[in-house]
Parts: sequence; C-alpha cells; structure tokens
Amino acid sequence: MSNSYTIIISPAAQEDVYNIYRYIAFELKTDIAAQRLYDRIISMIDSLEKMPERHPLVDWEPWKSLNIRKVPVENFMIFYSVNISEHIVSILRIFYGGQNVEELIDYSKDY
Repeated sequence: MSNSYTIIISPAAQEDVYNIYRYIAFELKTDIAAQRLYDRIISMIDSLEKMPERHPLVDWEPWKSLNIRKVPVENFMIFYSVNISEHIVSILRIFYGGQNVEELIDYSKDY
C-alpha cells in the first residue's frame, strides 16, 4: 500500500486560487508576486500528498468535528480534509488569513 495521498481540489478552492492570483496580478499590478504566491500555494498543496495529518485541525465548529485541517502559506490559509481509508486529501477552501473565515464559509456548499 502506498503512503501517498491523492489530492482533490474543490471548485471553490480552485476559484479561491484564481481570485487570489487575479487580485494580486491585476488589482495590485504585481504579476511576479502573484505567480510566486500561486507557486507556493500549489507547492504546499502538492506536499500534502505525504503525511497530510501533520498540520493542525481548525479550532471551531463544525469544521473541527469534521476533522478539517489548516496550513498557512504566507498570508493565506489552506483548509483541507483527509480521508485516511481512501488516501484522499480534499482541498476545501483557501482564504486570506486576515478574514473571519467562520463568517465566510457556507457550510451547505463548502463541505
């Protein structure tokens, strides 16, 4: 049995990455910084293929009970779940760390 996990990125997380890139590249007009941040986010997501449980669980409900984990990348936070039995990591959302994430999440759609 392989120790590698398959990574699945939700449509919401894909949109989050796109919006982060677009904002930095076009609103702040720093396309090099946008590409570097995008590369760091993707690299962190790819690293979850091995030992995805190394990052902490969130500390608020209902995501804590759902075993949702978080990992920072610069000023952003990647939220994901781990299905141990199927060896799947699901990337749920990526938010700016200064946002009140609990208020942003639509629990009916985001998990």
